[in-house]
Amino acid sequence: MNKKMKKSAWLDTNIILRFLLKDDPQLFQAVEPLFLQAEQGDLEIYIHPIIIAELIWTLESYYEYSEKKITEVMLQLVEAKGVVVPDKEVIVCTLHDYKEKKVDFIDVYLTQYANKQNPLTIYTLDKKHFSRLSGDIKVLLNDME
Repeated sequence: MNKKMKKSAWLDTNIILRFLLKDDPQLFQAVEPLFLQAEQGDLEIYIHPIIIAELIWTLESYYEYSEKKITEVMLQLVEAKGVVVPDKEVIVCTLHDYKEKKVDFIDVYLTQYANKQNPLTIYTLDKKHFSRLSGDIKVLLNDME
Protein backbone atom coordinates (compact mmCIF):
# COMPACT_ATOMS: atom_id res chain seq x y z
CA MET A 1 0.00 0.00 0.00
CA ASN A 2 1.23 3.43 -0.89
CA LYS A 3 -0.15 5.96 1.57
CA LYS A 4 -0.38 9.51 0.37
CA MET A 5 2.33 11.51 2.11
CA LYS A 6 1.18 14.68 3.79
CA LYS A 7 2.82 17.79 2.41
CA SER A 8 4.75 20.04 4.74
CA ALA A 9 6.40 23.44 4.41
CA TRP A 10 8.09 26.15 6.44
CA LEU A 11 6.43 29.56 6.37
CA ASP A 12 8.17 32.91 6.19
CA THR A 13 7.09 35.84 8.34
CA ASN A 14 5.48 37.77 5.48
CA ILE A 15 3.10 34.88 4.67
CA ILE A 16 1.92 34.68 8.27
CA LEU A 17 1.57 38.45 8.64
CA ARG A 18 -0.62 38.71 5.54
CA PHE A 19 -2.82 35.91 6.91
CA LEU A 20 -3.08 37.36 10.41
CA LEU A 21 -3.55 40.99 9.43
CA LYS A 22 -5.76 40.55 6.35
CA ASP A 23 -4.58 44.06 5.43
CA ASP A 24 -4.14 43.38 1.72
CA PRO A 25 -7.05 41.40 0.21
CA GLN A 26 -5.01 40.15 -2.76
CA LEU A 27 -2.14 38.87 -0.58
CA PHE A 28 -4.57 37.40 1.95
CA GLN A 29 -6.28 35.43 -0.85
CA ALA A 30 -2.87 34.19 -1.98
CA VAL A 31 -1.83 32.86 1.45
CA GLU A 32 -5.18 31.74 2.92
CA PRO A 33 -5.19 28.39 1.04
CA LEU A 34 -2.07 27.29 2.94
CA PHE A 35 -3.84 27.72 6.27
CA LEU A 36 -7.03 26.08 4.97
CA GLN A 37 -5.01 23.08 3.77
CA ALA A 38 -3.40 22.85 7.21
CA GLU A 39 -6.78 23.00 8.93
CA GLN A 40 -8.08 20.24 6.65
CA GLY A 41 -5.06 18.05 7.41
CA ASP A 42 -3.55 18.22 3.92
CA LEU A 43 -0.53 20.33 4.85
CA GLU A 44 1.70 20.66 7.90
CA ILE A 45 2.79 24.25 8.36
CA TYR A 46 6.11 24.62 10.18
CA ILE A 47 6.91 27.88 11.94
CA HIS A 48 10.39 28.30 13.39
CA PRO A 49 10.80 30.10 16.77
CA ILE A 50 12.88 32.78 15.01
CA ILE A 51 9.88 33.51 12.78
CA ILE A 52 7.70 33.73 15.90
CA ALA A 53 10.14 36.29 17.35
CA GLU A 54 10.11 38.29 14.10
CA LEU A 55 6.30 38.21 14.00
CA ILE A 56 6.10 39.50 17.55
CA TRP A 57 8.66 42.22 16.92
CA THR A 58 6.77 43.34 13.80
CA LEU A 59 3.35 43.31 15.47
CA GLU A 60 4.76 45.20 18.45
CA SER A 61 6.93 47.79 16.72
CA TYR A 62 5.24 48.41 13.38
CA TYR A 63 1.60 47.59 14.06
CA GLU A 64 1.70 48.68 17.74
CA TYR A 65 -0.15 45.64 19.07
CA SER A 66 -0.23 45.28 22.85
CA GLU A 67 1.42 42.32 24.59
CA LYS A 68 -2.06 41.00 25.37
CA LYS A 69 -3.21 41.15 21.73
CA ILE A 70 0.05 39.67 20.46
CA THR A 71 -0.19 36.81 22.94
CA GLU A 72 -3.79 36.04 21.91
CA VAL A 73 -2.94 36.07 18.20
CA MET A 74 0.25 34.04 18.59
CA LEU A 75 -1.32 31.41 20.85
CA GLN A 76 -4.10 30.91 18.30
CA LEU A 77 -1.47 30.53 15.59
CA VAL A 78 0.80 28.04 17.37
CA GLU A 79 -2.16 26.00 18.63
CA ALA A 80 -3.91 25.90 15.23
CA LYS A 81 -4.57 22.56 13.58
CA GLY A 82 -1.82 21.67 11.13
CA VAL A 83 0.73 24.08 12.61
CA VAL A 84 4.00 22.62 13.89
CA VAL A 85 6.31 24.78 16.02
CA PRO A 86 9.65 23.40 17.22
CA ASP A 87 9.94 23.91 20.99
CA LYS A 88 6.21 24.64 21.09
CA GLU A 89 6.05 24.15 24.86
CA VAL A 90 8.81 26.75 25.32
CA ILE A 91 7.05 29.17 22.94
CA VAL A 92 3.70 28.82 24.76
CA CYS A 93 5.31 29.41 28.18
CA THR A 94 7.26 32.32 26.73
CA LEU A 95 4.11 33.95 25.37
CA HIS A 96 2.42 33.76 28.77
CA ASP A 97 5.42 35.30 30.57
CA TYR A 98 5.81 37.92 27.82
CA LYS A 99 2.26 39.10 28.47
CA GLU A 100 2.29 38.81 32.27
CA LYS A 101 5.76 40.12 33.06
CA LYS A 102 6.01 42.79 30.34
CA VAL A 103 9.47 41.64 29.24
CA ASP A 104 10.82 41.50 25.70
CA PHE A 105 9.78 38.25 24.02
CA ILE A 106 13.33 37.28 23.12
CA ASP A 107 14.53 37.73 26.73
CA VAL A 108 11.73 35.51 28.00
CA TYR A 109 12.38 32.96 25.25
CA LEU A 110 16.07 32.76 26.15
CA THR A 111 15.19 32.21 29.82
CA GLN A 112 12.53 29.60 29.10
CA TYR A 113 14.83 27.79 26.67
CA ALA A 114 17.80 27.88 29.04
CA ASN A 115 15.69 26.54 31.91
CA LYS A 116 15.06 23.41 29.83
CA GLN A 117 18.65 22.99 28.61
CA ASN A 118 22.18 22.75 29.79
CA PRO A 119 23.84 25.16 30.49
CA LEU A 120 21.16 26.82 32.56
CA THR A 121 23.06 30.02 33.35
CA ILE A 122 22.38 33.25 31.45
CA TYR A 123 24.75 36.22 31.60
CA THR A 124 23.25 39.61 30.80
CA LEU A 125 23.62 43.35 31.29
CA ASP A 126 19.82 43.77 31.34
CA LYS A 127 18.94 43.89 35.03
CA LYS A 128 15.57 45.55 34.39
CA HIS A 129 14.06 42.77 32.29
CA PHE A 130 15.84 39.70 33.57
CA SER A 131 15.07 40.55 37.20
CA ARG A 132 11.42 39.72 36.39
CA LEU A 133 12.32 36.25 35.16
CA SER A 134 13.28 33.08 37.00
CA GLY A 135 16.35 31.02 36.36
CA ASP A 136 20.10 31.08 36.90
CA ILE A 137 20.59 34.64 35.68
CA LYS A 138 23.80 36.53 36.32
CA VAL A 139 23.70 40.28 35.76
CA LEU A 140 27.09 41.82 35.08
CA LEU A 141 27.58 45.45 36.07
CA ASN A 142 24.52 45.70 38.30
CA ASP A 143 24.34 49.46 37.93
CA MET A 144 23.34 49.20 34.25
CA GLU A 145 19.62 49.46 33.55
